[in-house]
Amino acid sequence: MNEHEKLRHRIDELDAELIALFEARMEVASHIAEYKLENDIPVFDETREEQVVCKNVGRLQDQSLEIYADSFFRHLMALSRKRQHENLRNYTISHKL
Repeated sequence: MNEHEKLRHRIDELDAELIALFEARMEVASHIAEYKLENDIPVFDETREEQVVCKNVGRLQDQSLEIYADSFFRHLMALSRKRQHENLRNYTISHKL
């Protein structure tokens, strides 16, 4: 296996880890949506999202990646919000039937 193939293989391994973590995070987001619905809490919490971004960007060892990590977490949280809204919509529809 040449160096290029080894690097691609490592990317594949990391992607597998990322997708498992993504699924776990989205599952927790679904539970958060239920909690928010039950407790009349809005899905979007700007203060919390800023805290999450700052905390995670602050964990970087390579600060040259800051702009990318910031973007990554903002996109991830946007997907999480979208999933929460879908869950809330589905919950509301299923409980009206």
